[in-house]
Amino acid sequence: MKKVKYGKLVEFVHMLIEQSCCGNQALNFIDATCGNGFDTLFLCRAAGENGHVLAFDIQEQAIERTKMLLKSNLNFVNYEAIKDSHEFISKYLTSGSGIDAVIFNLGYLPFSDKAVSTKGDVTVKSVQNLLPFLNPDGRIYITTYIAHDTGDEIKIIYSYLSSLDKSKYNVLHVNLINKENTPPELFIIEKNA
Repeated sequence: MKKVKYGKLVEFVHMLIEQSCCGNQALNFIDATCGNGFDTLFLCRAAGENGHVLAFDIQEQAIERTKMLLKSNLNFVNYEAIKDSHEFISKYLTSGSGIDAVIFNLGYLPFSDKAVSTKGDVTVKSVQNLLPFLNPDGRIYITTYIAHDTGDEIKIIYSYLSSLDKSKYNVLHVNLINKENTPPELFIIEKNA
């Protein structure tokens, strides 16, 4: 078993996806904010050659970084890198598109213009559009950061997620309570039935 530090939320999310999807074939994943491509690469490997991954970002630089990373680290192509906002993901899905996992890693693209960052209302629209496509065992993982907007995005996302119908969805909120300097927080959405 791979050693994972739960306090490193990206590693924690990857571990949760590996455990929940272990042994399944033809998985469908979405990286809603591909950035430098590390989550996309993880999802492509987890999906395998018969699975499929859609990776989204609004910045051409992020799409190019992701494509370069995937081309140099995969010997198969099971992905599409799409330059578009994650609020429009549903237009790339069909009624038969069941999603097994979605990763959002919010904030801004590292080593880039910090003025270009995710927005809470856009992420909420994206989640609203994705929920109908979520498989019964599927999950949405949203890693949020406070530093890029002093916590406005987290407040908007928290408010929306806490209002989801409890008979249909479970929403978990994971945060590091003994860390300083505004550590990231994780939200996990899963279907209740």
